[in-house]
Amino acid sequence: MSEYLSQGVDEVPDFTAAGFTASSEVTANEVAANAETFNAALATLQDVEALAIAGCVTTTVRGNLICFSIPIFGRFCFPSPVPIPARAQVKACFQSCGRINPSGAKVTIYLNGRAIFTRVIGRC
Repeated sequence: MSEYLSQGVDEVPDFTAAGFTASSEVTANEVAANAETFNAALATLQDVEALAIAGCVTTTVRGNLICFSIPIFGRFCFPSPVPIPARAQVKACFQSCGRINPSGAKVTIYLNGRAIFTRVIGRC
């Protein structure tokens, strides 16, 4: 199914399976260093409301349309490039784009745990 992924756009990880870290083997020192870095950055960004938004949301399948809602960005529907069987598990995983204010989001649609396509909403 990877042939349906958008050309030149990396898929968004399935955060429900991979979590939000790059590696599942994070050491205690890395956790402490990340917390220290985060606290230092937070001290310089007191008025910032959000830097990045990422997650996975459930979808609604209506015929060939996959619909989902992303916080802040709104509701979207995309046609599926493949038939979706009854009782299939479909979810949308997303990452916001932009530095401080999100300018868009990259979304990957998963069908039964496999990425079937990736789209960009807004500017990334």
